[in-house]
Amino acid sequence: MPTTPHGNRRYLPTGHRAGIALCLSGGGFRAALFHLGAARRLYEAGILDTVATIASVSGGSSLAAHLATTHRTWYQRALSPDDWEHEVALPFREYTARNLSAWPVFKGLLLPKTNAGVDALAARIRERLTALKLSALPAQPRFLFCATDLVAGRDWIFEREMDGDWDVATAVAVSSCHPVFLRPYTKRTPQYIALVDGGVDDDRGIEPVWRTHQTLLVSDGGDTIQPAWGTSLFWSLARSASVLWNQSQVVQKRWLMSTFTAGVLEGTYWGIGGSPWHYRQQEYLQSPSRVGYSPALARDVIAPIRTDYDAFSAAEAAVLENHGYLMADAAIETHLSELRWPSPLRIPHPAWMGERKVREALRGSARKLLLGHR
Repeated sequence: MPTTPHGNRRYLPTGHRAGIALCLSGGGFRAALFHLGAARRLYEAGILDTVATIASVSGGSSLAAHLATTHRTWYQRALSPDDWEHEVALPFREYTARNLSAWPVFKGLLLPKTNAGVDALAARIRERLTALKLSALPAQPRFLFCATDLVAGRDWIFEREMDGDWDVATAVAVSSCHPVFLRPYTKRTPQYIALVDGGVDDDRGIEPVWRTHQTLLVSDGGDTIQPAWGTSLFWSLARSASVLWNQSQVVQKRWLMSTFTAGVLEGTYWGIGGSPWHYRQQEYLQSPSRVGYSPALARDVIAPIRTDYDAFSAAEAAVLENHGYLMADAAIETHLSELRWPSPLRIPHPAWMGERKVREALRGSARKLLLGHR
């Protein structure tokens, strides 16, 4: 059934779509490390340096900022796997190995009517990750850092062409400004804005790119709801909000899969709760060289890992990077094999593929601690 002209403008892709968009979801350091593995595999397959736009949310914005900062390293050179490890992956894992948010959250509580918390978070990001100005972002690929404007009730995008003296660290901090822990970032630009975590509006960073790009690559390391039980009124309210948010994510994922299946959009999706084993009926797992964590391990151990900016251990980082690498490989190989050139799998951390070892090392990784993990 044909839609109205208004419906076409509002709900359908534009008629002139081009290029590949990579969408990096929110989910704290957990998502960022998952995306790091996916980016490694996309680079090996010759896809990452053909991406037109990288749209990121919250934890995904941390990796996007790192990719922007190291752009001249990976975009203009052909890195070997060892070069990628030492020049791109290792510095980012070191960034996630230190608690980022404890002091900014505490400072925000001390000065509740100011931007002190978000400013402190931006200062840490500026010191540890990137000091780039938005105006210094590369033109190709285009980087979009997604936040949510509570005043307008819609997304707010930080990008290279923005007016003002914004920097990437502030964009990442605002994109990661979870409203439970940090007060909204407020400013007159000249209109009044109140910015929070991009995941409030769209946790996968799809909205800024789906109408204008031919192909979407969606890496989802975001939160997955787990069974829980409580009896207090607070638990009931908090749990209801979690279920509501989760269902909005499920609806968006169903819409995305439907548009891929119907041929309205091209692309593929991989999520932290999935497993390459889900592709066993496809050509992907007909080769004995294709491996990955089992569905049970992904569901019960990896997907529940905490989604904050706490210090992540070497084991947690290795498993998440492996999982993102193998999930991206499975999704691309099955659904978009025409995009990649043949490249053997080089699992980032092969010593962390044993499931018993992973279960033991990640015991307790789901718990959020007040003073953080060591």
